[in-house]
Amino acid sequence: MASDSTHAKLAYHWYGSWTTLYSLYSDALLCFHPTLTNASSDFTSTDGKWAPSQNQHQDSLSASPGHTHEPKDFIPDHIYTNQSQFYSTALQKYGLPLDSRHLYAKSDWEFYAAAVASESVRSEILDRVARWLNETSTDRPMTDLYNTEGDGGFPNPYFFARPVVGGHFAFLALERACGGKTEREGRGVREDGDEEVDEL
Repeated sequence: MASDSTHAKLAYHWYGSWTTLYSLYSDALLCFHPTLTNASSDFTSTDGKWAPSQNQHQDSLSASPGHTHEPKDFIPDHIYTNQSQFYSTALQKYGLPLDSRHLYAKSDWEFYAAAVASESVRSEILDRVARWLNETSTDRPMTDLYNTEGDGGFPNPYFFARPVVGGHFAFLALERACGGKTEREGRGVREDGDEEVDEL
């Protein structure tokens, strides 16, 4: 993390750098965040298929056999909150750049980051991606690599209609993760950094 703990750096030794932590999405999707999932997973593998289980609990990440204690988040919750707050300061005209090295974006990474951000940051990111789609003059399929400033053009190499755009469905997948207990309200992060509590 940066020395002021506001965001993740691109590299440990590169002070002043920042990056999009797309891996937070996997942490939430795989139910490694019991703060949000109430330490349970409503899905279990049966004959290679995922099906609802009967309230099968996720074991604590640090539990040893025969010992029970409160499950812990694999990635601390404050990392989610800090990144969400930081993204709003890094946004450009057409979206969230990949990291501090360039002004180009990876749309799949943007969607992963937005899916686990606060509701307002998620909206900001998606509004800017929509602006890019509306203002660009290209007739090519949606890319996963584009410039977030200037005319929103395409940096080299030119990426169009690549499989990674499946990441654009990040929100839909997260709605079904962990029995539907995650990310209903933009990861449950409020603007003040406290967690929202879902009322079922």
